[in-house]
Amino acid sequence: MKYKYQIKFKSTPENWIKESNGSKRNTLRKKDLDERFMVLDSFKDKYNPAIQIIIENTETHKTFKRTVLDVTKFEGFYIISW
Repeated sequence: MKYKYQIKFKSTPENWIKESNGSKRNTLRKKDLDERFMVLDSFKDKYNPAIQIIIENTETHKTFKRTVLDVTKFEGFYIISW
């Protein structure tokens, strides 16, 4: 699959392990003015179904990539699922 956009977030080592091994298949992020959230809004509005998320470990700087399958907004937070 070709991705129109890639968005990158950092994650603590404890969460990164669970996210990378598949036992936690989402991340929760508070909306700010960063353009990543405009990309997520476009997914939510069905204009952009081809987003890849990159999660970086804050200590080791290792990353993994996943296809975004869902974006849910709740009280200023985004739940990004893969």
